[in-house]
Amino acid sequence: MITLTLTLDSLATYIVAIDIIVLLAYVLYLFRRNRALEKSIRNITDFITEYFTHTGADVRVTCFKLDGYKRFVTLIESQPLKRFRYSNVLENNLISHIYQKTGNTVEKIYWRFPVEIHRDEVAAEAHHEAVSDDTYFVDIHAIAEAGATYKVSEASWDEFKSAK
Repeated sequence: MITLTLTLDSLATYIVAIDIIVLLAYVLYLFRRNRALEKSIRNITDFITEYFTHTGADVRVTCFKLDGYKRFVTLIESQPLKRFRYSNVLENNLISHIYQKTGNTVEKIYWRFPVEIHRDEVAAEAHHEAVSDDTYFVDIHAIAEAGATYKVSEASWDEFKSAK
């Protein structure tokens, strides 16, 4: 049989109570920090979504914070539109608007323009040549067709020099 005798004097009781209070305060601090981080991410995501909703573009926004930094990284996914061709110019304006409205600093914005083309759709489009709403694909398709035809032939040294 083992007997355990535990005597707590007032000093030991105070130390244990202070340890428990400090531990609870730290847990509450962690919860508050995570809640503030989630709120910042939600504010940035909502602002960017609303920003592009006014222009008529349907975008999906993902935002996250890098470890060890106070800055955020944003991922914007949208259909490929001609107005997003120079998205790097739009980024600076968007980053400054985010800072003014939410007080959060976005370090980088990454764009994703997924294009889903299936073989059946490509064959049907080649036969029907449907007109697109966005002229971006029409322009690119015309450039690709013009560049697809080329000729290779022998040339004299004089023709080569005059072509330069």
